[in-house]
Amino acid sequence: MKKITLILVAAFMLLTCSNDAEQNTNTPAYLLNQLSEKDTGINFTNLVPEDAQHSIINYIYYYNGGGVAAGDINNDGLSDLYFVSNTGDNKLYVNKGDLKFEDVSKEANIAGKASWNTGVAMVDINNDGLLDIYVCAVSGLLDFEGHNELFINNGDGTFTEKAKDYGLDFKGYSTQAYFFDYDKDDDLDVYIVNHAVHTTLSHGRAELRHKRAELVGDVLLNNDNGKFTDVSEAANIFGGVNGYGLSASVADFNNDGWDDIYVCNDFHEDDYYYLNNHDGTFTESLADAFTTISRFSMGSDAADINGDGYQDIMTLDMLPKSERILKETEGDDAMFNMQVHLKKLGYKDQYSRNMLQVNNSGNYFQETALYNKVADTDWSWAPLFADFNNDGHQDLFISNGILRRPNGLDFKKYVSSAFKGRSEKDGLEWLFNSINEMTSGKVANEIFEGNSKKFNNKTGEWIENIPNLSNGAIYIDLDLDGDLDLVTNNFGETAGLYENTTDGSKNYVTLNFEYKGANKDAIGAKAIVYNNGKHQLKQLFKSRGFLSSLDNKLHFGIDEATTIDSIQIIWPNDEIQTIINPKINQNLTISYLEGNRAYNYDTSLDTTSTFKKESFINYTHKEDNYNDFVEEKLIPYKVSTLGPALAKADIDGNGFEDVFIGNASGKPAQLFMNSGSGFSLSKQSVFENDKAFEDNDATFFDADNDGDLDLYVASGINESKIESNQNNRLYINEKGQFIRSQNQIPTNTLVTTTVNAYDYDNDGDTDLFVGNLVDAKDFGKPVKSSMLVNDGKGNFSIDSNFELTSKVTSAKWEDVNGDNINDLLISTEWDAPKIYINKKGNLELMDLPDNMNGLWQSVSTFDIDNDGDQDILLGNWGLNSKFNLNFDGPLVMYHSDFDENGKKETLIAYNKDGKYYPLNSKDELAAQMNVINKIYVDHKSFAGKTIEEAITKGSINKAEKFEAHTLASGYLRNNNGEFKDFVEFAHAFQLAPITTFSEVKVNNENQLLIGGNSYKVNTYHGSYSALKGLLVKDESNYQPVSNLGIDPFNQQIKQIETLKMKDKNLVIILSNNNEIKLYSYQN
Repeated sequence: MKKITLILVAAFMLLTCSNDAEQNTNTPAYLLNQLSEKDTGINFTNLVPEDAQHSIINYIYYYNGGGVAAGDINNDGLSDLYFVSNTGDNKLYVNKGDLKFEDVSKEANIAGKASWNTGVAMVDINNDGLLDIYVCAVSGLLDFEGHNELFINNGDGTFTEKAKDYGLDFKGYSTQAYFFDYDKDDDLDVYIVNHAVHTTLSHGRAELRHKRAELVGDVLLNNDNGKFTDVSEAANIFGGVNGYGLSASVADFNNDGWDDIYVCNDFHEDDYYYLNNHDGTFTESLADAFTTISRFSMGSDAADINGDGYQDIMTLDMLPKSERILKETEGDDAMFNMQVHLKKLGYKDQYSRNMLQVNNSGNYFQETALYNKVADTDWSWAPLFADFNNDGHQDLFISNGILRRPNGLDFKKYVSSAFKGRSEKDGLEWLFNSINEMTSGKVANEIFEGNSKKFNNKTGEWIENIPNLSNGAIYIDLDLDGDLDLVTNNFGETAGLYENTTDGSKNYVTLNFEYKGANKDAIGAKAIVYNNGKHQLKQLFKSRGFLSSLDNKLHFGIDEATTIDSIQIIWPNDEIQTIINPKINQNLTISYLEGNRAYNYDTSLDTTSTFKKESFINYTHKEDNYNDFVEEKLIPYKVSTLGPALAKADIDGNGFEDVFIGNASGKPAQLFMNSGSGFSLSKQSVFENDKAFEDNDATFFDADNDGDLDLYVASGINESKIESNQNNRLYINEKGQFIRSQNQIPTNTLVTTTVNAYDYDNDGDTDLFVGNLVDAKDFGKPVKSSMLVNDGKGNFSIDSNFELTSKVTSAKWEDVNGDNINDLLISTEWDAPKIYINKKGNLELMDLPDNMNGLWQSVSTFDIDNDGDQDILLGNWGLNSKFNLNFDGPLVMYHSDFDENGKKETLIAYNKDGKYYPLNSKDELAAQMNVINKIYVDHKSFAGKTIEEAITKGSINKAEKFEAHTLASGYLRNNNGEFKDFVEFAHAFQLAPITTFSEVKVNNENQLLIGGNSYKVNTYHGSYSALKGLLVKDESNYQPVSNLGIDPFNQQIKQIETLKMKDKNLVIILSNNNEIKLYSYQN
């Protein structure tokens, strides 16, 4: 019966594929044009039958598909193709030229005997000049039998399986093999990625990774004279029952000459980042180099995408692009679940989206997938970096699609009762019979064009935009015409072969290598191509993407350049060989020559760093555990993590500025006195008494005109509306002791973000601007900010002539029009910045360019265009966020009592393809407004609804509406005192919210320190942590502060200030929920 079923399924699929093939012959030409089975002779189909004992119900990776490998198995100069079938016979196709292939599987004896096959790699394992084939398999699960198989090339068109002879007959849940020379002994070792399956043992603490689990854990096998032995434990390779390994990327990530490993793990387990210790061992260093990773990490690839000489990493996940699918399927956990997951179990910050990790000089990685808009490609498997149009930039192909979506929210609810009242056997049968309730996961493969700045989606232009089920994928020049073709292994469909139709206007060079020892193909070699003042670096590793393996060539597009200056080869033994002015448009074979000089890998730190770390102040800001999302479930980010506060002034008159740091609720503020050579903590009992307050900002000034400096502290937290915990405070200085004033300032129970002191009315005393963000527990409501007028005796009253209702985040008094009178600059959220020109005490609001509403976080002044006048700097949310991912029109915030329960809610909507959709899921909306569950009984009925359709009770049209027209940080250009042009900063400034600007004089030049990041967002966003700090001379002249001695890693920077010591200057960096950082520098 099983055999009959297989025949029927195969017949149906062949008919379906035949019809598709006939349709494809008439498709329009794309850059990558899919050829039909009739054209190529490739009729391979990965058919995977299902029954009650064999399905995704029994095996979570049943729909993951198989790999594809390329290599010249008969040494005729043409690359051949090997396709993996999960349950059937694997197939080998010999390339006959002109994109024609012949199936030689039967005579080659490579079908394989394992029950379930996964990944494949072609490699010359015995160094005889012939490519062998290594196929990974799953065994020991269900009734799957067999082991990983090694097919040795006999040189006569046949192969013999000899995995056991080489020690490569691994038995377990194997995914893919990665051959490389980790110990630099000129032979090929192998890292085998394996995967867990869900059991009661696999869901536990992160420490599970340290206890090796047979069948499941990854293994590192060392090649000892042709015999492979397991050295996993000795090499510090994790092998726990919680390791759901789906891919790896091997590369020399820190450019020290030794190859490292990045491993992608599905589900809750962290990815692994193994740095090579040069002694046969590795150190797992993910937490030291990455701030956020993919949650369900699948395929991966590594390449230098920005030409800086360091290889970057792409990991894939399953964030849908379709609004309907996004709202129908399960994504990231709720915020409080995520916090429990991370803090209690020991796992890292993970979010369900693709991640593009840009390598910063081998020190750390900056996640930029949202900026590049490559984060949401749906159920994605294989990312491949390659230059498909030969313009000298890395493009990106992503294979997509799953037969059925097991994460559908309605399906999850539907099957939740599967085992209620049923035996395990009956429950599994019931689940299997329910499989058809899963929604289809067919989606288009996607392709992105790379350039020097970012990626652009070319799906539908470079490749046909039709739904697919593509898993393994490779790029390869199959017809030797100088451009890269594409091959995919499809699930239940004929394999795809895409011919690259690039015209001949752009040039290339393709490199082959002949090396010494037992690594003749020079796996791990690097090539750097120099032309026209630019360079491209690539490193030869065959296993890439997902389950698949490339040939042994490196392809370089050089655009319209007609010459190549030189090519540098860094061989696996670290010797360098240079080819001067090679011919273009050729397949160039480079043979290793004896007597090359050694390449200099200088990874030592610069001992002449501009900034030197100091430890004058012992302070750590510790945020409380309040979670804004518990009560306001629909808000996009917290407003209770605004601190710490920082103020500086010379309080004791010794010529050195002292430092006040305001703390989170429950911890007292602290005052550090500066002697010029160090700091001491000043005992101030009033701060202990007032520790219930949440301090967000502060300023020293002489409130009562008695010649000493008093202190105003801005407070407020979303947690409480208790007036005693919300009020701002004025502390009067009484001979060095601060006494809290009881009635000299107006009551302010709003959440205050900024206080700024200046005698704006020029009457001889100091006044205050007090900027407020929100009313506690009412996020969407704009609130009033105040100008507090000083009567000269330290009594303050609200200036009724100044009116501002908005959401203020920061402010500053600066002279922007050159009249020697400070003007008031204000940054706001869901509003435009406010620039008030001070005309002898009258504050006149300046007209700004149109469409300036944003989520502004900071404001300052600096001559950033280097033309001699002060421009106005504005820190916005940045362009590396999910807000930017769907920004086809202004972001909108609605504020109203939508469910008519007497309490107003805040709703965010984004514009996708000209329509506005709710930011929140059905479950999130229903948790805040139960009426949603009455309107939409399931997720399918809600999915794809616009905001106008989704909110049917309490009309959206009656709500208060606020917009953000831009998310880019930038500056208002000063043009003779007018600010009519907003100029966006370069991309390095856009990677996270900018929260602070601070001017610093370094090397006798006025420069700018920039900091930011935000961890206050909900799990829909993830954490925005890619802005690592910049030192800026002007808009086109800047560098990461990590190059200068400042460690900006994993910080949510709130304040940066500078002050003087006796023999040095200090930079103070204060971050939320982190220790203070101090750095000394010289002018």
